[in-house]
Amino acid sequence: MTRIQNSWMTRIQNLLNQLMSRLLIYGDKSQIYYPSRTDPETVELTYSDIKCLDPEVFLKSPVINFYIQYLRKSRPCDDLYIFNTYFYSKLEEALSRTGECGSQFSKLRRWWRSVDIFKTPYLLLPIHGQVHWSLVIIFMPAKEIKSGPRVFHLDSLGLHSSDKVFGVIESYLIEEWRHLQKDSSYDIPFSDTIWRHLSRNIHKEKIEVPQQQNDFDCGVFMLYYIDKFIQEAPDDLTGVRPCKFGRKWFSPVEASGLRKRIRVLLIDIFQNAPPSDRNLVSHADDDSEDEEDKGKDTIVIV
Repeated sequence: MTRIQNSWMTRIQNLLNQLMSRLLIYGDKSQIYYPSRTDPETVELTYSDIKCLDPEVFLKSPVINFYIQYLRKSRPCDDLYIFNTYFYSKLEEALSRTGECGSQFSKLRRWWRSVDIFKTPYLLLPIHGQVHWSLVIIFMPAKEIKSGPRVFHLDSLGLHSSDKVFGVIESYLIEEWRHLQKDSSYDIPFSDTIWRHLSRNIHKEKIEVPQQQNDFDCGVFMLYYIDKFIQEAPDDLTGVRPCKFGRKWFSPVEASGLRKRIRVLLIDIFQNAPPSDRNLVSHADDDSEDEEDKGKDTIVIV
């Protein structure tokens, strides 16, 4: 590690220690709403959630959803839609109910009711399963290149079955396509041929990406994939791939360092949250997580 890197890490550690000391007055009972209590996409966080940012600990959904919201606020980007961490499991559940898929899917549509997914160039879905995180990016190419949706799976350990993930995403796109087929006035986003035979024109690809060097940074890497993609996703939608992926896309050390940066960021936000966005909660409530309620929130970048 270079002298500059050592100096930078020392400054971060000193700042972290100062913020931790100042935050002790609130303790584990402190709860905040980010970006605010009144925001329709608010994320609820308790101080104890920060513990998942300790070394060698798996990230929790509240922290992941917080950072996605933070990216939305700090680096606004057009034409990008990000589902929160609860959506994919709800989608799997809805699609797995034999004979009830149609009705379940109709209920699920509230998750993206404000967005036409086929006219949104980039859709991002965090995937969680088997104590592991990965990411799906759906790219909707420009109409003139005569291509259907392109689905990319990014996995920092290769633990999730890409074939299974692709099956769920393909079913999702086809169910939404069937729903839109009922509207004769719908302005189709692809060529007529592609749209009529959409199921045959969904392209799927497992992407080679930098791999984590341990067993616990999967959530950190998934967030870093999102972070880098937001920075690099082009406005030009005529390419085959929307980003220069690959094993050398970034350094694994660079990605792992995101853990400490999020920790510093969150402690600072807890310290400076206005009273209107702060609660004191009981320890009994501290670790509770109602996925049904939290799943109603989506994270949108517009």
